[in-house]
Parts: sequence; structure tokens; C-alpha cells
Amino acid sequence: MPNTNSGPPRLDTSEVQSPLDRALADEHAYIRELAAMAERARPTDDDPRLHYRLADTFSAVLCRHLAAVDDVVLPKARKELSHGHARVHDHVRHARGLEHTLHLLKARLYGDATALHRTWDEVWLGLEDWLDDHVKHEQALVHALAEHLTADEAQQLAARLPVAEEHSPTRPHPYTPHTGLIGRLAHRLWARADSFWDDAEARIVPRRRPGRAHAGEGLLSRYVTGISVRRSEPTRSRERPGSTDS
Repeated sequence: MPNTNSGPPRLDTSEVQSPLDRALADEHAYIRELAAMAERARPTDDDPRLHYRLADTFSAVLCRHLAAVDDVVLPKARKELSHGHARVHDHVRHARGLEHTLHLLKARLYGDATALHRTWDEVWLGLEDWLDDHVKHEQALVHALAEHLTADEAQQLAARLPVAEEHSPTRPHPYTPHTGLIGRLAHRLWARADSFWDDAEARIVPRRRPGRAHAGEGLLSRYVTGISVRRSEPTRSRERPGSTDS
């Protein structure tokens, strides 16, 4: 029997991932790969600041991702989802927690007195826990939203994410507004301020993601991080290195 409903067809999320689901899955994989590279990094004689560069790159990419989701996905989720306001509030609460751990990462990396009691491994364990928790919440939110979107709408949101990332902050700002007009304005203002300090500190911030290529293997990633992955070394090992406090 033919479908007599008017309007564009909705996505059947029970059988296929929406373009927005796929875009977020790619983004999460990229962020996790950068986190793994930064966690394993240790200073060497040839590159004594390797761990600084990789940790800063990971933090910048994650901060941009969080702000882009705030600006692109959350307004649609608030409008379309049942109890949308509450779900958006919950998402922002988890994003703020993740941003707090990024603050702690930077403090430990650069020797801030507030983080000297934490070991490198303790900081990364806490960060991984928050990242895992946030990814689960984000995936659930986007999957629920996909049920209310047409294929074109999902594709448009997925295309807007990387564009929004290019104009998003590169540092965590957990205490400023995240959503609404004020949130978007705050993101633009912090993006300008962060860009100034990134240049002043010679901090490496990638301009765009390497698509589906693994972060440790893509040509752009090699340019961003300044290292090349040796094929004889495993790139996905999650074996935890020893603490750097010794």
C-alpha cells in the first residue's frame, strides 16, 4: 500500500544511522584517538614538549566539538524532543563537568599548584571517565533527535557541525553560558580571545578534522601533531603508561 502521508520521509533509525549519528560517531572516534596519543606521549630528547603539544591539540579539538554541539544540535533538541529543555540542561551539565576536567589537565600539564597533588595517570583516568559519560549522553540525545528529523534535516545539521567548530572556543569555559543567544555570543567572544592566546603561546590548533582517517595515521594529523606514526608501533594500544611524577 503506498504511503499517502505528505511531507518528506522521516529517518528509520531502527535500521540505519542518520547522517548526524555518523558525523558524531566519526567525531568521537577522532577525539578518542587524540586522547590516546596525548595520554601515551612522553617528552623525548628530540621533542621535550611532545606531551604539551598533543594534550593541547586534544583539548582544543574537544572544546570546539562541545561548543559546536551546543550551537547546532541543542537548539533543535530543545524544540523537537519531549522534555527537550530538561534533556538539554542535562547535556550541558555533563559538558561542564568535562570542561572542568580539561581545566585540570592543563593545570597538571603546566604545573599549576592546584593540580600538583594529582598524578598524570589520575588526571587521565578522570578525564576518560567524563569523556565516556559525555559520549554516551550525546549519542543518546542525537539518536533520539534523529527520530524527529527528515534525512535532509539530519544532513544539514551534520554539515553545520564542522563549520561551527571553526568558529568555536579552543579552551574550556565551564562557567559561561552554553546555550541560547547568549551562549552563542559567548562562544564567539571566547573563540576570538582563545585564538589570540593560542597565537601568543604558539599553541597548535588544527583547522579541520582529517575525516575518517585515524588521527594517528592521517596526513593532517601528522602535520598537526608534528609526528609520524611508525607502522611497527601499535596506534590503538590503551595500555596505561607509568606516571611522569618520578
